[in-house]
Amino acid sequence: MQPTTSKIISIILLSLFLSGCQLWSASASKSKYKEFLGSGDELPITKITDVDGNLIELDSPGKKKLVILFATWCSDSNRALKALNQSPMLNDENLEVVAIAREESEDTVKAWRKTHSIKVPLAVDLDRNIYRQFAEAGIPRLITVSKDNKIIKMNLAEGESQLDLIQWN
Repeated sequence: MQPTTSKIISIILLSLFLSGCQLWSASASKSKYKEFLGSGDELPITKITDVDGNLIELDSPGKKKLVILFATWCSDSNRALKALNQSPMLNDENLEVVAIAREESEDTVKAWRKTHSIKVPLAVDLDRNIYRQFAEAGIPRLITVSKDNKIIKMNLAEGESQLDLIQWN
């Protein structure tokens, strides 16, 4: 019995569809950015100076920390920091917050802060030395840190409702 032309076409289309899904799946997994730290790891930054010259001590026990890795040109970073700017988290005395701009100068960050009325303490990572300890790519990153300086969670915070990603447990 000879297969009909419609059966042959159906088999070819099904094969193309299935192989296409496998190719799509493989390329989707490649788009995930490699991370170098995770839950339970020690926060590698102990101190950083903000753009106003204030020393922020991130190794002091007893306070939770929220470290944000961002860029002023990134729309997701802008959305996250504007939301944080309006969040009651900034009034929590048991929380240390710092946002670190990747590959940007202090002047650029200060001008951006003024334009957007940002209240979050800001620092710079001009040569990406800080950022590359966390991941190979992708911003903004919201990193929650426990009172004993262990990373709780690191989230790539793209899209909407980014502050909902923040976890303290």
